[in-house]
Formats: sequence, C-alpha cells, structure tokens
Amino acid sequence: MAGITNIEAVKLKIQALQHQADDAEERAEPLLREEKGERRARERAEAEEASLNRRIQLVEEERGRAPERLATAPQKLKKAADESDRGMKVVENWALKDEEKMEL
Repeated sequence: MAGITNIEAVKLKIQALQHQADDAEERAEPLLREEKGERRARERAEAEEASLNRRIQLVEEERGRAPERLATAPQKLKKAADESDRGMKVVENWALKDEEKMEL
C-alpha cells in the first residue's frame, strides 16, 4: 500500500503545481497587457521625440539662413523695383507712341 500512497502523493503534488502554474498565468496576463501598452506608449513617445528633434533641427537650420536672407533681401527688392520702373517706362513709351499715332 505504500506504493499507492507515493503515487497519490506525486499526483497531488502535480495537481498543486498545476494549480500554481495556472494562478501564475492568470496573474501574468494583466501584467503582460500592461507591459504591452507601456511599450506602445514608449514607442509613440520616442517617435514624437524624433519628430520634434527633426523640427528643432529644421528651425535651427532656417534660423542659420535667416541673416543671409535678410542681407540679400534689400538687393532683391531694389532689383525688383528697378525692373518695375523699367516696365513702367516701357508702358509709358507705348502709351506715348499710341497717343502720337492717334494724333496723326
């Protein structure tokens, strides 16, 4: 009868271990879901950080180019004004020629 008792003891131990394993799995499931959610949140935060770092880099590059653009702006404006003046003179000449033709 001692052999049966040992087998029963082993079976009881297996059942107890199985119960412990089931309990551990039940406790692990919400923790795994929480970890997965936290991982996703971290990945989103890292992606946003990378995006913001890129924007900072672009703004800094633009800021670096601003003095050069400000220095060339008056030259470009003067050139545009000169071209506008030339265009006005051409139009005025056309108008004078048209008036002369109409007087004849």
